[in-house]
Formats: sequence, C-alpha cells, structure tokens
Amino acid sequence: MTEPKSFLLRYVGARFEGHRLPLDVLPDLSAFRDLLVSYVKSSWRAAHAERERLPKGFEKSIAFDLVGIADGSAIPQLEWDRETAQLLLPDFKDELETLVEEAYGQVLALIDGVNRPVSAVALTSENIRALNRFGSGLRPDEKIEFPNCFGADGNVIYLDTHRRKRLITRSRDSYQTRFEDIGKLLGIRIDPLGTQGTITIKTSQYGMIDVPVAPERARDDFGPYIESDVQFRLMIELGNDDTYWGVVDVYDVDVIDTKVVADLAACRERIASLVSLGDGWRDGSGKSVTPAATSSASRLLARKPGMAAQYSIYPTESGGLLFELSRSGWDYSIEIGPAGMVEIYGTETDGDQEIETEALDVSSDEFATEFDRLTRGH
Repeated sequence: MTEPKSFLLRYVGARFEGHRLPLDVLPDLSAFRDLLVSYVKSSWRAAHAERERLPKGFEKSIAFDLVGIADGSAIPQLEWDRETAQLLLPDFKDELETLVEEAYGQVLALIDGVNRPVSAVALTSENIRALNRFGSGLRPDEKIEFPNCFGADGNVIYLDTHRRKRLITRSRDSYQTRFEDIGKLLGIRIDPLGTQGTITIKTSQYGMIDVPVAPERARDDFGPYIESDVQFRLMIELGNDDTYWGVVDVYDVDVIDTKVVADLAACRERIASLVSLGDGWRDGSGKSVTPAATSSASRLLARKPGMAAQYSIYPTESGGLLFELSRSGWDYSIEIGPAGMVEIYGTETDGDQEIETEALDVSSDEFATEFDRLTRGH
C-alpha cells in the first residue's frame, strides 16, 4: 500500500509555543491546500492540452486531512487523502499523487525564490488568491517554516510577512492582510435601494475607512452612535507601498460604550506610565516593560474593552505586565510575560479553589473563549 503523502508546516513565534495553534490561523491550512491545488491544475492542463476542461470532480479529489500537531512550535501535519481521489477520479489517482508532490515542490521553489527577478516567476490568478490568504494572520515576529526543506542558501525555507508581501506584490500592485483595532465611528450610509450599508471609521493607522455592513446594522446598531469608538477585525487590501486600498472581508465590528472609552483611556495612560519607568524601577532591579508585553496589553484592551474599568495594572520584574481584577467571588490575575504571552490565574475569594491556564495569545480565539469561560463561569 502506498504511504500517504504528508506535508508539515511549522509555525514559529511566541503564541505557537507548546504546540499551540490559534484558531485564527487555521484558515492558513485551507489556503495552503488551495495554493497546492492551483499548481496541480496548471500542471494538469499543461500535460493534457487536448482537454478543454478539467475532469468532473477534479478539485474535490485533491483533499487533505489535518492528522496531527507535533510538539515544539505548532507543527500541523497535512495528509493527502488518496481515498477521495480513488473515489472521485479512480483513473487518475496515481497521476494526481505525482502532481500533488510536484506542486509542493513548486510552492517551496516559489517561496525560496522570493528574491529572484520578477520575470523568473509567473503566478496565475489562482496562485495569487491563495497567497493572499496563506499567512495573512502572521505578525511581524512570526513565520511558517517547512521542516526538512532547505533553500538555495542552505537554510530551512520559510514564509513571513515580508516574504509574503514581496511574493504577492511582484505580480500585482496590492496584497491582503488582517487588521484589528479600535477606531472612531464618523458616519453611516445606506444605498437608495436599501440593500447595502456602510459605516465610516477613523483609524490611527490608515485614516478613514469604509466598512460594509448590513443596512439594518448601519441604521440600528451604528446610526445612534456617531462619534463613538468601535472595535473591528477585518481583512484589508494594501498597496505594495502599504497604502490602504479597501476592505476585503469583515470578521466583526461593534460599537464601544462611551464609559468604556474613558476606562480604556485610563488603562492606556497607566500602561504608558509603567513603560516609562525603565530598567531598575524596583530599588535597582526590575526590567523595563517590553514592547511585546505592551503590544499584548493593547490587544487585550482592544479584545475585551468592556473589562477595562475592572483592571488594576502593575509591572512585573521580568518586563511584563499584570492585570488584576475581582469578579463573581473570584480574584483573577492576567499576567503578560515579556514575550507577550498571557497566563490567567484565579483564586476563589471565600474558598480554596484555584484555576490556571496555559500561556495564550490575547488575539487568539482560545484566549477569548477561555477568558469568557473563567470570568462568567465562576
């Protein structure tokens, strides 16, 4: 029996330690599959020029399963489902297997050749669409490595935000990336037919942006709250010079209460004062708050703005930040380490129960789920 073809991707960065894979990067796996499929299609068409169309069921026959996540930084293992190919295209399964393996090599060559002349790389529209989604949630200090696959320089081949942008913008003038922040609601619009709504938000990074929403949301959820702060998570398109082009997809957008805005401002002022302490703030010891911890604190406030009034914020000697709050008979400590990862501790006020989480990333769905569970469930 033929051994199934499997492919490894190693996610490298603080939030992936302890073989954790945040849910917000899971779309990468389907995008990686689509990137492979785009190359398989091109190779098939080249080998079967006499055919006007792909065989029925061709794309569905190229299926992958997530069969495990290895230790260390998160290493998802994807395995090609030969049985699906056998079921849908039994006459071509062997050829498809070869093409899938060749496609993997083409993807590696593409990423490794990021610095080659533009003329040496020809990307199809399908390649570009998949690349725009693959790695879109990576942060500047993160990358996706391909274990045991070495490039021309002898190092492991990897994709990071810089390489991803360069690959896409060599073939077109823009690329897509995720964007989450808090901004100010400036206005709403509903088209004359009442079929599309738009809200205008002022952001600190890209100025005014228009975000599409359902017309009833524009009218009811945002209309009464002009000049209020809103939090949002979007997929946006940027030019190759990083200028803002537009919104591609909306994951969520909501108004923040005016009192919450004041509470957020107080928290930010407190964090800024702690950052200014510098090294030696505690009788000669104590490291200054790191940029990674500051960034995670900002994302914590943006992710859970309604909790801002309940936080007491302190520096930690290691260069992190500590958020403390009491809620529903429990005392909680949210400790942000110098690398930006967060652990939540809880002790029962009038009892002896305790809770503790593993290190989490504040932008991940796991953190939001765990934080809600802990603070609402006790």
